[in-house]
Amino acid sequence: MSTLAIGLCGVLVAGGVMWKAGSFAKSVVQPAEAAANTPTVLPPKRPLPIAAEYERFVPEGTAVANRDDNLPQRDLNAQYRSYLDSLPAQRGEVIATYKTSLAGNDAEGRVKNIQLANSKLNGMLLLPGEELSFNGALGDSNDPSAGWQLATVIVGKKFEQGYGGGICQVSSTLYNAVKQAGLAITERHTHSLPVGYVLPGNDATVSFPELDLKFVNSLGAPVRVEAKIAGGQVITSLHRLPEFNYEQK
Repeated sequence: MSTLAIGLCGVLVAGGVMWKAGSFAKSVVQPAEAAANTPTVLPPKRPLPIAAEYERFVPEGTAVANRDDNLPQRDLNAQYRSYLDSLPAQRGEVIATYKTSLAGNDAEGRVKNIQLANSKLNGMLLLPGEELSFNGALGDSNDPSAGWQLATVIVGKKFEQGYGGGICQVSSTLYNAVKQAGLAITERHTHSLPVGYVLPGNDATVSFPELDLKFVNSLGAPVRVEAKIAGGQVITSLHRLPEFNYEQK
């Protein structure tokens, strides 16, 4: 190897690579060595930004706070959590009520299925933009271990016995209340045969998991579902609850 080659390749020494420039040598520090010798500097602890589900409630101008202080987001987050906690106790304004009669449809298994379906729907809260799935709320209505009873169901063009029979009266009652309230219906199916508890074309059949009733809370305020049996009728009411108002400090 020539003298020139030796000069260009440099000389290895402990702690780094030596290179020559004129009459002095300088150590080139390798990245791994630099990292090992750099003191650990922890970033300042700051609260996380407002969660995505709350962003639509952030007033314009406070969504992006000063980088060193996101107190507005924390304050809004705390206010919104407190607001959510208060909703179950709010009576709200009744914006729709629909009733269907149990007369002629009061077989024991059928009524028990309606009561069970109502118990799963009653008290459900939908925030603005949220969607309710009837099947999602009830679960598998074909499963007897979940409490569903045998009752009359429509299969094709005939009546048969099946688990969960009667819940279509609950879904149809809910459908008409939702339509009355003007909420956005995203899925709905009609029976293959007429039913006696609503006028033709006003029913909403469900069959887990294929056929569902779905709707979206298209209002600017939360909506609560109230579902019950009273006076021989299946009754569904929708309550509009107070909107969230951020009190900027």
